[in-house]
Amino acid sequence: MGFKMPKMPKIPNPIDEATKLANATKKAADDAAKATKKAADDAAKATKKAADDAYNYSSNLAKDTAVVAKSVSLTIANNSENAAKVGIDITSDGFKQGSAFAQDAYKEGAEAVVTAAEDAYAWADANACRIGLNMALTIGIVAYFMPKPAPGDPGTINSTAASMTWVAWFASQGAKATTAAETMALSCAIAYIINEGIFMIPGVKGQVNKQLMFKCLSNSVNTTISNPVLWGTPAGVGVAVSAGISPIIATLICEGVLPKGASKGIDTKAADRGIKMAQDALGAVGL
Repeated sequence: MGFKMPKMPKIPNPIDEATKLANATKKAADDAAKATKKAADDAAKATKKAADDAYNYSSNLAKDTAVVAKSVSLTIANNSENAAKVGIDITSDGFKQGSAFAQDAYKEGAEAVVTAAEDAYAWADANACRIGLNMALTIGIVAYFMPKPAPGDPGTINSTAASMTWVAWFASQGAKATTAAETMALSCAIAYIINEGIFMIPGVKGQVNKQLMFKCLSNSVNTTISNPVLWGTPAGVGVAVSAGISPIIATLICEGVLPKGASKGIDTKAADRGIKMAQDALGAVGL
């Protein structure tokens, strides 16, 4: 029996091994990239579906004036309950007039807003939103629009700036007739002050487009701009925002609908004048 040489182990080719490793690494990277893209696509589809579903809900709701009126009534009732809890006098003429203004804002119907939500909807349903957001708005409005003894308090600054602008504007008009554009400028001034404060309240930012809110507030305030009970004093401003504006904001965010016509465009010159008036007023009271 002859001597048999042992079989020598095959020595890997370094170049081949490096190629295999590079290919495996590339495949892993490609697979990871595909998985990431799929996850992003799925998330985008889910977000779009949520937005589409929300808009479809809002669009169908806006077509039924009676259902909108009932929804607004529920929001106003919940808003009043929360206001009473924090010590706001809901039996006052101002609060009653503000609540009536919020209800009457929808008497011509409602409109659905495609751009109501900027981020994913934060509330499970409209009722949960109504309950949660209404309380957040109530607390926030007390903080940012109710006058306090301290002159530097945000509520004092905002309510004083709004009422001061209102009083000064009407004083400057005297007996002369005012144009719709001039009145809208005043409405824009008050709306700007309200809008800036409202966006400081948790649950608002990220849930509604700020420019849309400004248009809504400007057009809504304009329907009550001659009412001194609502806008003529700092205390009146606080109550007006609490009773009249808060339900409109809650309905916009929770239901995705506005009072009919509230999203219409505003004359640019009137808006610019109003914003300048508001900024001057805020500056005059220390902001």
